[in-house]
Amino acid sequence: MEDPGLGSQCRNHSHGSHLPGFGRHSVCAHENQELAKAKEILPLIEDSSNCDIVKATQYGIFERCKELVEAGYDVRQPDRENVSLLHWAAINNRLELVKFYISKGAVIDQLGGDLNSTPLHWAIRQGHLPMVILLLQHGADPTLIDGEGFSSIHLAVLFQHMPIIAYLISKGQSVNMTDVNGQTPLMLSAYKVIGPEPTGFLLKFNPSLSVVDKTHQNTALHWAVASGNVSAVDKLLEAGSSLDIRNAKLLLLLILSVVTLWAVGYILDFNSDSWLLKGCLLAALFFLTSLFPRFLVGYKNLVYLPTVFLLSSIFWIFMTWFVLFFPDIL
Repeated sequence: MEDPGLGSQCRNHSHGSHLPGFGRHSVCAHENQELAKAKEILPLIEDSSNCDIVKATQYGIFERCKELVEAGYDVRQPDRENVSLLHWAAINNRLELVKFYISKGAVIDQLGGDLNSTPLHWAIRQGHLPMVILLLQHGADPTLIDGEGFSSIHLAVLFQHMPIIAYLISKGQSVNMTDVNGQTPLMLSAYKVIGPEPTGFLLKFNPSLSVVDKTHQNTALHWAVASGNVSAVDKLLEAGSSLDIRNAKLLLLLILSVVTLWAVGYILDFNSDSWLLKGCLLAALFFLTSLFPRFLVGYKNLVYLPTVFLLSSIFWIFMTWFVLFFPDIL
């Protein structure tokens, strides 16, 4: 059935009626406000008879959509933005249209949009719980990842949709499921969403506090500290997160810096009068120490390099004192 007061904009196909940011990742509160404003200022449509099917789907004009499908339109055909009708219906919470398109052969997990997402991903980004329930009832796969590497539960966490998080977990999605970088929803929440929630909410489902991601070897507590998320740190410590788990890559970086300082001292004390040789060895050492850490520990972890070298210097100061001076004191 048609919504009252629908626009002349239907005469020309345009995707301008859908909310800005569709298919693009954003967790910014300001953008969420812009989405809400965009909904309020959608142009009115008085005559829906000339609407193309994408526009009719966005506005929820069921009779027009049914008319075009029965006239031969393939519901699986994506538009010029590689977005299916099921995507548009899901993101605009058009429940009846989703049921209709599925009955006409729509692919429930068809990928589309800039982020290569499923209709379920789009519905979750907008927080449409009824749509999420409907898609899952028809076989949508919540474990599929989008172009950014996020599964359904990760998206629900990023956009802070707690009812959707709870529903996905109740339907069997693991609270410890990892994304493409090996991050669990708890890690993502601690790092990306500043504040006590949804970190506190996820902790109610007993997620693992000791598991580490595969890229940086960080726990959720490491990620909370790295982002300065004080509220999440408090929540994780209250839940029993261990302070003793070490980041393996940072430990490797510390070992490399200790060895590097030892190598510098060894070269300078090398039994040779040729400063050209020593200079070449130091240059080679500098090249290796600037190259290997990028591959072994990752570029992002190099921000800890000054601190690591300071600790290494302190280590060698104490070693020198104990080896050279302490025996004479005794």
